[in-house]
Amino acid sequence: MSRIINTFTGKRYAVSHISYYLGNNASTHSGRVQNRQLEVERKFLVTPAAIVYLRSNGGGSGFKRYESLGKQTTHDTYYDRNNVLFSKGVYIRRRNGHWEAKIRSGGDFINSAFTEIDGKNPVKEVVEQNLPVTADGRGIEEILNPCAEFVTERESWMIDGSFKVDVDTTDFGNTVGEVELTRTLRYADGEEGETNIREKMDQEIRAFMQSCPQAFPAGRPLGKLSAYFNQAQK
Repeated sequence: MSRIINTFTGKRYAVSHISYYLGNNASTHSGRVQNRQLEVERKFLVTPAAIVYLRSNGGGSGFKRYESLGKQTTHDTYYDRNNVLFSKGVYIRRRNGHWEAKIRSGGDFINSAFTEIDGKNPVKEVVEQNLPVTADGRGIEEILNPCAEFVTERESWMIDGSFKVDVDTTDFGNTVGEVELTRTLRYADGEEGETNIREKMDQEIRAFMQSCPQAFPAGRPLGKLSAYFNQAQK
């Protein structure tokens, strides 16, 4: 199901660099300021031993609080227009038919922080705020072009009550893990407050991963989009 698509022509995709976007990412809709979901994640290299440890909870003596969340399959299509959104760290996708926006607020491709926005109308507002064009009543798919499409099987666990651990395997052969924390931000938190919260969340994730090298081994992982676009170069 994975497809290599050019954001300009709808055909084979030409790879471009994806940087990150810093800014005030509060979403408004119908005159109301929305709470924002902040997601901080660290990717990790998935090895056979790590998978065994996660699935067995270290043979039953690993993490203090452990819950398997099972598996799910997602079908993602990412959209952009002449690489404008990706260059700002704004990722618009349709996941299983549902519109989502992820806006990078810090970090890099291994250690990332995103503000997440869900729903067709809020996502369309994000698109309009970040493109030098007006929508003129057009839908998202009329404004943007598809640039990546793939299917992912995700296996997940909730560990120690707050750390969500995912192992993703795509239909084009990439496997990557991530540890994620989420917080709901209020508009009153402001940019400085968000920065402090984000840094604290990242410190918590780093300490958690370092406490269990059997599940989170050293090594440089490759994220799904990076792997997708790398494959397009071959």
